[in-house]
Amino acid sequence: MPPAPSRLPTPRTGLLLVVLLLSFALGSAWLVAGQWQSESSRAALEDLRARTTRLHHLDTLLLQVLDAESSVRGYLLTLNPGYLTPYQDGPQALERTLDALRADVWTSVDQREAVEHLALLVDMRWSLLSRAIERGIPADADLPDGGPGKQVTDDLRTRIRALRTQTQAEIDATQDGAFERFGDARAMNRVLGASVLALLLVLVVVLYRQDRLREHIANLLRSENDRLHTEVAHRTQALSSLATYLTNAREAEQARLARELHDELGALLTAAKLDAGWIARKLPAETMTALRSRFDRLLDTLNQGIALKRKVVADLRPPLLSELGLVEALRALPDSGDIGEHGGKLEIELPDALPELPAQTALALYRIAQEALTNVRRYASATRVQLRLHTEGDELVLEIEDNGVGFDPSARDHDRHGLAGMAHRVQMLAGRLDIDSRPGAGTRISARVPFARMH
Repeated sequence: MPPAPSRLPTPRTGLLLVVLLLSFALGSAWLVAGQWQSESSRAALEDLRARTTRLHHLDTLLLQVLDAESSVRGYLLTLNPGYLTPYQDGPQALERTLDALRADVWTSVDQREAVEHLALLVDMRWSLLSRAIERGIPADADLPDGGPGKQVTDDLRTRIRALRTQTQAEIDATQDGAFERFGDARAMNRVLGASVLALLLVLVVVLYRQDRLREHIANLLRSENDRLHTEVAHRTQALSSLATYLTNAREAEQARLARELHDELGALLTAAKLDAGWIARKLPAETMTALRSRFDRLLDTLNQGIALKRKVVADLRPPLLSELGLVEALRALPDSGDIGEHGGKLEIELPDALPELPAQTALALYRIAQEALTNVRRYASATRVQLRLHTEGDELVLEIEDNGVGFDPSARDHDRHGLAGMAHRVQMLAGRLDIDSRPGAGTRISARVPFARMH
């Protein structure tokens, strides 16, 4: 009895799915953290750039005022109009600088008020410079503290310095915050990176184990398939041997029955016919006149019995097959040429001669032709049947073709024992049986037997 098939291990996909989901979650978190870090860095850089630009504008504002003062002072000392160019171009440049400072993003209302106060101080200083040009000397030249012009300039310096100090403090705070966020992001990247690497390692281990498990399953399947193939081959061989034995046993039994019918029953019927004829000759004429019809019917019945015995014997073991060979036995298959109720004719194409065939080969081909014609008579409803026997290379080919109703050879009908018997007979001779048929298109059966098995 074959061993029971082993139970195949089932791959664990749950752990792999969990690892993949965790890897996806960590990867997504890593991407989000990277995006957050990038956006934070970008915002910090933009903030630093804006505050650096503010420092530049404050320095530019003070420098423009000092350049105007220097140009007026040079003009008053030399009376050279060329020195007044910075003073003359100053209002427009100062207005642009003040507009830029006003458009800046300030963090408090006091800073905005300081910017507006700077504008007032610039206007005051410009008025003092214009008055000095008109008078030809500085209005505060003789004052020990420098006069109102110097006080306005000092106030302007003080307020610009205060705004610069606040802006620098904001820049330092932005930088400190950026460095702090950068440190947090770096720590987060380390944790996420380590987690992703750990999960990748787990994934590699899981995939490796899955691969080993699949390989183990594949080996088990191959082993199981090999076992099943071996078992099927053994059982097929056993069934084929059994079918061969049953076929040979049936042929032997049919041969025995044919001999007994021919020897025993044939002798009895012949003796009965001879005795009936002897009795008919010995009886008086007046007696035979009354019994003549019964004696004639008796002799006719005995003749029919002898003919039936010959037909049965021929079906069980055709004498022409062993006496004259396969060609003559096939030629004698159709007694009248009719095939069933449809009045069709059987056309036979046989070679003039064949090499001497083994008895088993000749009997197998004869039985195939006999079974095929029986199927035609029973099921095909054909009006034309062709039986051909010829050679093709090293093969002997027997073909039976009809124009009947046909059938589907791929359909799994359980009552096609005749076709199965044909196929087995051909397999016994290392040949093959081809069946070409479809509904409504007739049937062609071709049995091919190699000559190499006949010599």
